[in-house]
Amino acid sequence: MSDSEYEYEEESSYVTFDMGKTVTSNFVEQKARAGCRIVGMEEGQPLLQLGGLTFEGTVDETVGTHLLFEIKEKVHDTKGLLPLLTSMRTDDDAPKQQKYSVEYFCSTENTVKMDTVTIRPKAPEKEESKVVATEDALDVQM
Repeated sequence: MSDSEYEYEEESSYVTFDMGKTVTSNFVEQKARAGCRIVGMEEGQPLLQLGGLTFEGTVDETVGTHLLFEIKEKVHDTKGLLPLLTSMRTDDDAPKQQKYSVEYFCSTENTVKMDTVTIRPKAPEKEESKVVATEDALDVQM
């Protein structure tokens, strides 16, 4: 079979992250713009690096299905009114309309509970301890 005969099918999966109360949504939005790294989702042991923080998580299946919606601000169209009439309109005259609309985005059945972890650099081993350990091992073998 040639490469042109293969069909590639892309599949998207959505997961919600429970970051706990220590991280605010403003912090996540700010740091996510700079980029984030997620490793280990397939294995069920995800690690998330967001800014200078690292999180370790566990994947849980939800009892039901989480529905995610996108909130959009409605734009009021005033093109049909004459400019003079729009300047004379008061808030009391205008009919009450919703400022936002909600549209279905996706659903998910998985959530990842994240906890902050501290990653420390590996301490270099001392050369003396290696030499002593090998001498002790030689003494035992003799």
